Amino acid sequence: MIKAELLQYYTKFTPNTDPGEYGYLFHELPRGLPELCRLIKCQLIHPTMIKKVRHSLTHFTKNEDEKFYQVTEMLEALVERNADGITFDRLPSERLLISCRFHSLLLISMLRSQGIPVRCRVGFACYLSENHRKYIDHWICEVWDDTEKRWIRVDPDLELIDIQGDEFLMAGDAWLMARDKEINPQLFGVKKSWGMHYIRNNLCYDLNAILGNELRYWDYPPLCQKEMDELDWEELQLLDEIALYLQDPDENHDQLQALFLEHDFLHFKG
Repeated sequence: MIKAELLQYYTKFTPNTDPGEYGYLFHELPRGLPELCRLIKCQLIHPTMIKKVRHSLTHFTKNEDEKFYQVTEMLEALVERNADGITFDRLPSERLLISCRFHSLLLISMLRSQGIPVRCRVGFACYLSENHRKYIDHWICEVWDDTEKRWIRVDPDLELIDIQGDEFLMAGDAWLMARDKEINPQLFGVKKSWGMHYIRNNLCYDLNAILGNELRYWDYPPLCQKEMDELDWEELQLLDEIALYLQDPDENHDQLQALFLEHDFLHFKG
């Protein structure tokens, strides 16, 4: 059974999920996950959808990921574009054009404002690929269901609640499967970038996210700046160990924290 203090840990804002001075925007949020996901989609548009809504856009017509890091920056921009703040009535031209990491951060911030344990997870979604044949880089949330006493996987970008089975593979699972040659690593990635290096990077991102440091896609820790054939045996073994611990991050939280503190090359230093 998950420890109460660990659940409490996942109700606390991290630097990237703290709404700061914009916390007032969360005072009258709906309580249900479907409603919250719907509300988030009224604030954000994933860059892959820009072409479908371009006729509704004005000045903001390109991926805006690089403009933001923390939820406070996102909320500031939302208020600048529509003073009503978090609203179902926001026009497409007033939304932020940002990807899955930011969708997840906003849901985490909202739920933690309600005292609900939630965390970001990094992996790969086959439901994003044609015919479910590939696994696309994706960031989602795990939300604690206090009734069923378990984490449920929630994709606020696609508005999916309680994702089951291997529809979404955690980065650690993908790493171990690829290392054991149970699956082709070239099935994992996005656009023109596929393979073991992508799985390795997402593994390090997932470790950081579990420990409360939600990196951006281009925030490469030193270990992720190496080519795969440059990794030595000890580094590969460390990644194997991290992947194994991430199969149960609640039971192994202390071990993951210890490994992270021990190895500076797992830290992004921007």
